[in-house]
Amino acid sequence: MHYLQPSVLSVVLLTTSHLVAGHSAIVAATGDQGGAGSAIGVDPSTPRDGTRRRPFQQDATRFRGDAADSCGETLAGGDNDVQTGTAQVMQLNGDTLPQVSAGGEVSMTLHQVNGDGAGPYTCMIDATGTGTQWTPIQVTTNIDGSRRGRNNDQNTLDMPLVAAIPAGQTCTGTVAGQENVCMVRCENPARAGPFGGCVPVQMVNAGGASKLECVLGS
Repeated sequence: MHYLQPSVLSVVLLTTSHLVAGHSAIVAATGDQGGAGSAIGVDPSTPRDGTRRRPFQQDATRFRGDAADSCGETLAGGDNDVQTGTAQVMQLNGDTLPQVSAGGEVSMTLHQVNGDGAGPYTCMIDATGTGTQWTPIQVTTNIDGSRRGRNNDQNTLDMPLVAAIPAGQTCTGTVAGQENVCMVRCENPARAGPFGGCVPVQMVNAGGASKLECVLGS
């Protein structure tokens, strides 16, 4: 019988751990003032009717690796880059981003690929748009799930997730040629994750209350 040396086994385990895929994706978003977008790294050609690693998990974000504290990584694209990722979101959505107002809301569609892409989700916002300075924001409509982010009954479903944008919020970022950009990050507590995504939004001068809404879907 063949046994792996401890050092070899460690490398295998580390490699396997790094390859764990993402299990949810924010596939669409809109703000209380209009516009459209998604999480960065999302590929709309990815099939949404299955749970396996290939092809269904390829554009799902996992907050691990070098970009764990910013906008995470996907299997297909590696680390999510804020500048190029935001430019791609705009290209796919008519050169726009979700338009939000201080005290308003943004509504996203979050696709749950498999069991540990479930809720509950927490969300945060970065006023600089760079994905480096996060402040927690209130989630007003959440996704069902265990304390470890599991719910097999919701595999391949789309569900709403709503997070409030604070009344005094400002957005000071210049990202992909757009001014007044914030980055919103939502993530679940999955042991293999966290899973979720980063959605670039743009602040407009409008009154009213702004919330961020995510739909988690198949």
